[in-house]
Amino acid sequence: MTPAKRLCIVGGSTRDPGGVEIFCARALEAVRTHWPECDVLWLQAHSGHLTPTRLPRFLGALRAFRHANRVPIDVLWLNAANLPDLLFVLLAKALGIRVLVTLHLGANSRLQRIAALRWLCRTLAARADRIALLFDGQDAEIDLPAHVPRSTIRTFLPPESFVPPGAPPAEPALRLIHAGRLSEGKGSLAIVDLCAALDRAGVPFTARIIGRGDEALMQELYTRIEANGLKPHIALSDWLDGPALIAALGEADILVHLSRLDSFPLIVLEAMAAGTLPIAIDMAGVRAMTAAYDGHLVDPDAAVVGAEAWLEATSLADLRRRGTAMGARVREDYSWAACVATLAAAIEAMQPAATA
Repeated sequence: MTPAKRLCIVGGSTRDPGGVEIFCARALEAVRTHWPECDVLWLQAHSGHLTPTRLPRFLGALRAFRHANRVPIDVLWLNAANLPDLLFVLLAKALGIRVLVTLHLGANSRLQRIAALRWLCRTLAARADRIALLFDGQDAEIDLPAHVPRSTIRTFLPPESFVPPGAPPAEPALRLIHAGRLSEGKGSLAIVDLCAALDRAGVPFTARIIGRGDEALMQELYTRIEANGLKPHIALSDWLDGPALIAALGEADILVHLSRLDSFPLIVLEAMAAGTLPIAIDMAGVRAMTAAYDGHLVDPDAAVVGAEAWLEATSLADLRRRGTAMGARVREDYSWAACVATLAAAIEAMQPAATA
């Protein structure tokens, strides 16, 4: 790969850690490991949930980017999750730096649902030299400037995802899992309804719900589990990090992710790499994942019914066989070396910045 002289990754904030921060941290490590000729650094944008008290940190991030350019930055790779992030595009272009933008947005983002914000997002993104899509079809889900060239890159799975899981057990019970920040919108109550439907149908199963939710959500979870007599079948546990989460995913047969909020949820891809088939509501990101590999999509208006019908109609042996084959393919395609290669190709396709 041809070196990108100096690559600056911008995005995320330690104050509001989440998916963008994880993405940037892994991208930094992957580039350093698999593209050693590239001088790469990561600057956090500190742009989330801006208030007057938080504004100085964001302005400090803009100044830090200007300061970092004292050793010339060849390419800014902006990982934008909100409107203020896109101000880095204007600053970089004023400094004569090429800009690659990845938008961590879906159709349900405020930047897409509100017309004025959507226009601003598209207008600022139009100044970029290239847009790096997270998945094939993301450009059909969000409003992007038509004239800016696009490349599809890959997301970065945790290193522990590349360790093949052990052989599935011989036990006859279907093993379900739901993990993440628990909320009704993310399907954390829907998995209980699915478990109740499976119990009524006489399907042997166990389920594990991993994560944290607000007090009202957790109380509703407990109430539904108790009301449906599901305490022997469902285990609730606090959030797990790193290897523990990946191990838990690998011990399940099915990830139940009936979220109406996440178009390209990382937990789904992590489960797939662990050999765990996903059931998800039909949205652009998960549609791209399941079309490339395996899994089952359901209609948002009949998610529980569709999920229960598919599970009842598919043999457990077939689910486990398909999961094993899917996991091997995902781990190969999403190796860090492969991810860095797609990033490098996107950067190399960009035209050199004009010299002043």
